[in-house]
Amino acid sequence: MTRIETVNKKTGEVHDFTVHSSVSTAHALWFRGGGFTTMGYAAHNALADADLSASAYRLFHKMCAIQNRKDHGLVLVESQTKFAEQVGMSQASVSRGLKQLASQGFIYPDGRNWRIRPDFVFNGNGAAQGQAVQKIPAGAPDPYAGPRTDLTVIEGGNDDGADGPDDGA
Repeated sequence: MTRIETVNKKTGEVHDFTVHSSVSTAHALWFRGGGFTTMGYAAHNALADADLSASAYRLFHKMCAIQNRKDHGLVLVESQTKFAEQVGMSQASVSRGLKQLASQGFIYPDGRNWRIRPDFVFNGNGAAQGQAVQKIPAGAPDPYAGPRTDLTVIEGGNDDGADGPDDGA
C-alpha cells in the first residue's frame, strides 16, 4: 500500500490517495537507464501515421533518448558528422531524417541544434512543458494535422447547426 498526499496550493485543501498494489512504488517507477519522456496516445498515433522513412523514425527515437534533460527537448548538434556518429547512423541518413522530421513538425531548428516539439514528446514537468509549448515557432508544421486514426466520421446527422436531435423537419 502506498499513500500519496496532495495539497491544493490555492485552497490548502489536502487530498489523500491510497494506492493498493502488490508492486512497491520503487519498482513501479524504475526505468532501465533512468530518465524518461512522456508521449500521449495522440502523439503515438501521429508518429505511426506519419510518412517517415525507417531511418527518420529511428533518428526521432534516438533524439528523444539524447535530448538535453535541463533544457527540455533540446538536441545538441556540435556538427552533423559528430551527431551522425552519436546516433549511430550515416550522415546522409541523418540529413534526410532531420528534413523529414522537421517537414512533418516533430522537430524544429533551434540555431544549429534541434528541438523536439514539446506538445509531442516531453521530459519535464507540466509548468516547464507549458512554457516550452509557448515557444514553438509560429508557422512550425503541426504533427497532429495529418489523418486521424482515432476518430470515426459518421455520415448523416443534423445539418442545420442546431444542438438538438434532428427532428426530421
